[in-house]
Amino acid sequence: MPILYRLGTALYHTAIRLAGAVGNPKAKEWVQGRKNAAPLPDHLRPERRKAGEKLLWVHCASLGEWEQGRPVVEALQAANPGWKTVLTFYSPSGYQRCKNSEIVDFVTYLPPDSPRNADQWQRELRPDLAVFVKYEFWYYHLEALFSYKVPTFLVAASFRADQRFFSKSGDWWRGVLQLFTGIITQTESDASLLMNRGGVPAEIVRVGGDPRMDRTLALAEAPFEDPLLAAFTAPAVTTIIAGSVWPDDLKALWLAWDKLPDTVRIILAPHELHKQELAQTQVQWSAKRYTQSQAEELTDARVLLLDTIGILSRAYRYGELAYVGGAFRTGLHNTLEPLAYGLPTVFGPKHQKFPEAAAAIAGGGAFSVTSGGELAVVLEELLDEENRARASKAQRALAGANAGAAARTAQLINNWDHD
Repeated sequence: MPILYRLGTALYHTAIRLAGAVGNPKAKEWVQGRKNAAPLPDHLRPERRKAGEKLLWVHCASLGEWEQGRPVVEALQAANPGWKTVLTFYSPSGYQRCKNSEIVDFVTYLPPDSPRNADQWQRELRPDLAVFVKYEFWYYHLEALFSYKVPTFLVAASFRADQRFFSKSGDWWRGVLQLFTGIITQTESDASLLMNRGGVPAEIVRVGGDPRMDRTLALAEAPFEDPLLAAFTAPAVTTIIAGSVWPDDLKALWLAWDKLPDTVRIILAPHELHKQELAQTQVQWSAKRYTQSQAEELTDARVLLLDTIGILSRAYRYGELAYVGGAFRTGLHNTLEPLAYGLPTVFGPKHQKFPEAAAAIAGGGAFSVTSGGELAVVLEELLDEENRARASKAQRALAGANAGAAARTAQLINNWDHD
């Protein structure tokens, strides 16, 4: 299997380079970024580090994983003052957004996975601790860490029964999991799947929770006032915040909208701000646009188009219900943001890869629908104050249960030898 893995990985990287050569922008950025990335600074190299100075290597696939891992890194740094931190990404999007991060000492790309690259990276970096976030399983890098006896942890780990680790032919991949010193999962079901179906020894599995919850709760608790949102939601109405919506989400919402009473208002926050789509949405919904409105114009409006970025995570505090987009398309967007405010949350059918969504559904605070008709039924039920209060209580309970996940995860790592 290592031969097949090495061949597959080499072919994959070759395909990216070829795609970049013929003009694919993302592939080109992947290739050029690695060529142009700065070398490891001298003061971080093992021969130049001060006596007793330790180094943490953190690896994330992309920006989303960094948002999940960042609270853990900050908790580890707080518990281990003086440690240096190197952050690597696989994707250009993560690297570009974080290359100047003040949280870590250096940001670069993960060297392509091969025996030579992985060994060279270990000799160049010599980390004292390695943390991979969520679902990164680069065999040669993990094998090199294991060979150099570097404690290596997978944090915020999430697994599904249909993954290769749990198939009848997945013995080799199950062996890859055991290269980790410890795997700290988001949920009990993740841990159970690893041990019962994956054969991973119980002594290397722990449950830490979802570290994103800490960052989301911190944003929810931070002061924030917006005169436009306040004016729009000031009347005695029920406001739905529809965040990160795609055209497919808007279709479902439009079918449900006619069935809702005039006492309901909605804020539509598109995932992408395309000029033509914004104009079409504004006309269809008779919407006011956030960037083109004054507060006094919004008191009688029913639909507000949030045609800006950067405030959605805080805008949820102005709503009573949430709809989160993406799950009628490729996959669900962030449901933890409305969860932090205790908002009952509705989304489409494609949520299976998101354990936080499953937990919210099981708790009674979130609801998945497959059509605009189903969406209308669920929203009408949630307009009932008792139903809404019950779902909101479930959301707040789930948020509370996940609070402190970053600190728990960091503590598990720091105390691993004492467990």
